[in-house]
Amino acid sequence: MNDKEKAVALRKEGYNCAQCVLMALADKINLDQETAARLCSGLGTGVGGSGNLCGAANALAIAESALHGTAPADKAAAMKAVNVLVERFSAENGNRIDCRDLKGKEGVRPCLELITQAVDIFNEAHPELS
Repeated sequence: MNDKEKAVALRKEGYNCAQCVLMALADKINLDQETAARLCSGLGTGVGGSGNLCGAANALAIAESALHGTAPADKAAAMKAVNVLVERFSAENGNRIDCRDLKGKEGVRPCLELITQAVDIFNEAHPELS
């Protein structure tokens, strides 16, 4: 099963958008499924149900961050890499990144499409991890 198929299967099990993305990518970032699920459990429906930052985009940022160092000196490179991926996600969704805007009356895509889109963006940025 590829990463997108994993994400779709996880969604069908009831996991939120962020969980689906991070759990599908967990092996690539040396994270176990339980930890991935726990880290993202409160990020659904736009960070804690607030409608703000989309869970799929948030998990994309977490996955990218996991590939960078932990020292304060590593911060700038991690932020730059995350920004590239999140900006792409936003651009592909009409410059929208908040759940309320993505899912509102003029919503761009259903959650499942946003989930698989985030997985694709990560994988396209990291072919070396495939």
